[in-house]
Amino acid sequence: MTVHHNATIEIQRLAYYIEFESKPIHIQAGEPVELAFTIRNSNGEIAQDLKIVHEQAIHLLVVSEDLSEFYHLHPEQEAEGRFRLVYTFPQAGQYRLYADYTPINSDQIVDQLNLHIAGEARAAIALIEDDILTKSVNGLRFTLTANQPLRAGEAIMLDFAVEDEQTHQPVTDLQPYLGALAHFVIISEDGSEFLHVHPMDHHEPSISSHADSSTDHASHSSTSQISAHTRFPRAGLYKIWAQFQRRGQVITVPFVVRVAE
Repeated sequence: MTVHHNATIEIQRLAYYIEFESKPIHIQAGEPVELAFTIRNSNGEIAQDLKIVHEQAIHLLVVSEDLSEFYHLHPEQEAEGRFRLVYTFPQAGQYRLYADYTPINSDQIVDQLNLHIAGEARAAIALIEDDILTKSVNGLRFTLTANQPLRAGEAIMLDFAVEDEQTHQPVTDLQPYLGALAHFVIISEDGSEFLHVHPMDHHEPSISSHADSSTDHASHSSTSQISAHTRFPRAGLYKIWAQFQRRGQVITVPFVVRVAE
């Protein structure tokens, strides 16, 4: 485990590692901060060429420790190979950053960074399993179902049905978001398990998970019914953020599910 300023970095692959720095070093809630990420190989050289996966070289997922806040960001690469992003953390407290990238000739890597954001922290929001897996957001109704009870280690198909909240008719005008009809990020209650699933063509590389969890595959049948295959690595509570795009607007829909042994 390597410490850079106020970030604890867990290296998931020995062949590559990520260096992180922030300016200023001490991050204050509500104030902009520059976040910089440098990916190096085992020789210490900057990994200049990363694969473009779903239109981006790095997907940065920013999540509060209690999983109540979720942001999907994309740092931009500078000439020397460093990736940079100016961001304002809305609240004080602990945040987890998951940097999702794929070097050339390498599997996908997800590095986790733990950040402390200074300021008056809000009260933590308890993670509670959803009794009903239907959510209404932006005039749309999203319903999550599974092909079988959720059990750790078993292949599961998650189906997301999208319909108009007023007419209950299937929605057929979802637009691609980052090259896919949907993106699904799944994180365990303690933050140690990270899954990134999305609809993809069969020839695309599969999406792997953090902490050596299983590889996830996704497929879709229509824009109103999207099915994602995954495998929850262990029992417990998980939060799922399903992201869709319609009429140029990204819609994020959260679900909380419990996975049995």
